[in-house]
Amino acid sequence: MKNILFSTDFSDGANNAFLYALQLANQLDTKLYVLYSYISPVLSATHAGQPELLGQVYEQIELTKFDYYKKQIPQLHDLAQEHNLDHSKMVFLFEEGTVVAAVKKSVQQENIALVVMGTHGASGFRKEFIGSNTVNVIRNIKTPVLAVPAKAAYSAIQKVAFTTLFREKDQTALKEILDLAKIVNATVYCTNVITDNSDPADALFYGESWSKLFPDRKLEFTFLKNEDTVENTINRFIKESNIDLLAIVKRNRSFFDRLFSSSLSNNLTFHAEIPILVFHEE
Repeated sequence: MKNILFSTDFSDGANNAFLYALQLANQLDTKLYVLYSYISPVLSATHAGQPELLGQVYEQIELTKFDYYKKQIPQLHDLAQEHNLDHSKMVFLFEEGTVVAAVKKSVQQENIALVVMGTHGASGFRKEFIGSNTVNVIRNIKTPVLAVPAKAAYSAIQKVAFTTLFREKDQTALKEILDLAKIVNATVYCTNVITDNSDPADALFYGESWSKLFPDRKLEFTFLKNEDTVENTINRFIKESNIDLLAIVKRNRSFFDRLFSSSLSNNLTFHAEIPILVFHEE
């Protein structure tokens, strides 16, 4: 597998996601890039005829941020050592710019296949919960993003739920999930919620067709009857089946906004415990 990128602000929630990312990288036998980025303030010259002062101010800001960055790195090494992960391959990156810009640059330069970011908050699954930086990264990069909640404790990934409408474009994301699952010996549950507007016979037909596309993979098809809302139906399946990871495809802006809206915050509370892997529709 290609490399993993973890974007951090060195908060407690981010440190938990760091451990998750590091253990995942270790299990996948790949390198973890740890990125810290900062934004320089926009300043105006306050001393006429002395524009060189601006350069000095910006240089001092960069030095201050870099000093903070250097002080945090040993703490991450200590965290890794405490969890017997100090042998893992890590590279630390320091970039000026927004989180989105820094992540984009790192993805292009470091051959990144997966971006990992932490989320925050006590409950629910809305923009304030998942974090604006994570939301913006998901919206603006095409690389899959793994959102790791503050309460998530890493354990070997054994069960992955992949929600699908059986659109042809979903097959690309499913293949990526199956490739990852093969490495960690996990089973992927391709999950479809049957609503009043869908035909169970069509779902079964697509399930049989898709199973023939991936004959040698640990892939099972699960068809769920929608009892109240799609989100609650998925939520119950995740809890009852002890799912370790949920994978979804971000089909469009309206789908994404609906998924992350506050009205669903109580329905998607499982995200307080398990990560969500978000793919872009190809």
